[in-house]
Amino acid sequence: MILILNEKELLRKSLEEGYIDEKKTSNTIRILAKHYFSIGMTKEQVYDSIDNFFKKNYKKYNSVKWKVGFDRTINAVSKYKDHTLFDINKIEITEKELIRINSLENIKYEKLAFVLLIYAKIYNLMKKNELGIVKLDQKYTFSDAKVKENIYNQGKILHTFEELGLITSSKMVDSTDIKVNFINKDSPIVLKITDFRNYVYEYLRWKGENIINCINKECSILFIPNNNSNKYCKMCAINIEKINHKERNREHMRKKRSVDEIGNPCNPTPTMD
Repeated sequence: MILILNEKELLRKSLEEGYIDEKKTSNTIRILAKHYFSIGMTKEQVYDSIDNFFKKNYKKYNSVKWKVGFDRTINAVSKYKDHTLFDINKIEITEKELIRINSLENIKYEKLAFVLLIYAKIYNLMKKNELGIVKLDQKYTFSDAKVKENIYNQGKILHTFEELGLITSSKMVDSTDIKVNFINKDSPIVLKITDFRNYVYEYLRWKGENIINCINKECSILFIPNNNSNKYCKMCAINIEKINHKERNREHMRKKRSVDEIGNPCNPTPTMD
């Protein structure tokens, strides 16, 4: 999920711990700008505050090189009508929405439709409306859906979605906005998405596929097990094997030292001539 849903928590980490999203520093800049504007700062004050924050917390920071990026983000945020920080912790999916997706009878299409629905509901909460308009970023949308296709085929799938009436593309030149047309609140809530890692697996689990949570309580990510004994996700399994490997090496060294000490005692019993 490329969208930042827990802006309040990220702001807290930034202000209290000096946290910076190094994968996408613009996220930190934007969240700080929203916060500073929300407490009544001017553009100049916002710039100075963010500049000081990065000087203090980011070793790679160069105030001259970053000025253009700062100005661009701060100017964009200054135009927001609302500077409230997002704190989206769940998305609810209804029975009719799932039935519509399932009716596509094509697992690639179904997974992509599910992801687009999640994005549409998130944008509705962010924009405080019910328009279902998504700023489509194909790279991340298809990645979230676990659908591997080249750009050409991605475009073909989206064109098919438009023909089926699932989405409507913006008529504006260079706009990536699409409207998701199958939001339907007029039925019982069936799924509640609270973890946005591998969230498309929630749909597959609803369809009856064998999807489980990693038993590592610090992880708990959804994954598809290779077999019935597979209880850890791939990353946790690798980390556990590394720990076990180190422990086996330590045990081997302990046994080796014990054998060496027995074979070469420090005070051997003298022999009789």
